[in-house]
Amino acid sequence: MGWRRLPGTQFRLINYVAGEDDSVEIVVGETQGDLLANANRWLGQFGLTPVQSLEFLGKTAMLGRNAYLVEGKGTYSPGMGRPVEEDYAMIGVIRESPVNLITLKMIGPAAEVEEQREAFFEYMRSFEPIYDHKIESPVKGKAAETGEGNE
Repeated sequence: MGWRRLPGTQFRLINYVAGEDDSVEIVVGETQGDLLANANRWLGQFGLTPVQSLEFLGKTAMLGRNAYLVEGKGTYSPGMGRPVEEDYAMIGVIRESPVNLITLKMIGPAAEVEEQREAFFEYMRSFEPIYDHKIESPVKGKAAETGEGNE
């Protein structure tokens, strides 16, 4: 894969860089808001026309649930004081969860993003959901109810 992990930040839980001169960014994040609005914000960073419904996005699966694929190519305007980049590409995946949106996005020079395409999807498929649930005690009877005997 050849990705190098960097520390997380406020909205970027996991960060990687790849490609020549670490010019490709791969980010796992979480965000609030509407899935379609977030997809259109990503498309807007490439000057692409917003989509009117989720039907216009590609479909995939991430963490055991349906997710949407957002792709763009061309002039990338990241905002927040970062320079505009020519001939860039993005592959992004957005998945709804009960609390927020989970995102996985790769951005960089178009040729390098294409080189990393299969590694990106392989990484996404490696994600495993974690389900919170109550674990029943194997101890039966009064000791289990009072917690006695559980050390």
